[in-house]
Amino acid sequence: MKEKIKEILTEEFNDLISKIEIDFKKNYNKKRRNFILSQFDNKTTAQMVFVSSFESKSGNTIERCAKRFARLKYGEENVPSVINMTGHEIDIFNNDTKTQIIASHINMSDSNLGGYITTFRKDNTSNGRIASTLNNNKMQELVSIGDNYIDKNIHTKPVDLAFFDGTNWNIMEIKAGGDLDSSNAPSNVDKLLTLYTGMHTTKCKAYFATLYNKNGEGKMWNGCVKRYLNYPENFLIGSHFWNKVLPENIKFDEFCSIYNEVLEELDLNKIIRDLINSSSEE
Repeated sequence: MKEKIKEILTEEFNDLISKIEIDFKKNYNKKRRNFILSQFDNKTTAQMVFVSSFESKSGNTIERCAKRFARLKYGEENVPSVINMTGHEIDIFNNDTKTQIIASHINMSDSNLGGYITTFRKDNTSNGRIASTLNNNKMQELVSIGDNYIDKNIHTKPVDLAFFDGTNWNIMEIKAGGDLDSSNAPSNVDKLLTLYTGMHTTKCKAYFATLYNKNGEGKMWNGCVKRYLNYPENFLIGSHFWNKVLPENIKFDEFCSIYNEVLEELDLNKIIRDLINSSSEE
């Protein structure tokens, strides 16, 4: 299983490196035209370009890795590309096995449903003295609400990660560190609640997940989303997320070691240096 984890990481990060190498020159030239950065030398600008590109692309890469790990743990059939919640066979295909969509007869784009979900989230928002009351049990109220938005059409919406663990569906909104500001945290929660409604089953749990704990692994995580979802019930932060998707015999610490091993073998540092030096010398 360790070798399978390593193989997935190697494949996905090789693809990431290729994309960064293709985009780097173009992105670097754009930065050089930015007069606000004119006080920086070429090498510093090139370093900034790499960090920006790596951060924006690596999140999607590691999410794809997590999806493939979940398929190792729960089985391919329980982490499908199309989560079909219509109750019958449908002629919808998602050729990109690295992404997932939820297919439902519930119109997840209905503006009235969107308004109800926003109100539902506000009614359960923390007032600062007590935690948000929006937990798994409370979310089940959305199942009956979804009945009002059923039609004959098939509606689809992408989900960061969804899998069936043998008892429940698990759906997740995934962010890198989860350090969202107060303006976009509510919309992320509304998206998760909309997906939950589209699942249309009480056998579902919804989570806000992060790839790492921005406050330090093992420490109390803080973030704006805690105002809107019950903490810790509806959160998977750092190691809790990885232990949820990794095969049983691979724990978070070992996964981190495998990850570092793969990046050393890919010699990512040398690739970074070569990209930065080749651009900054021009």
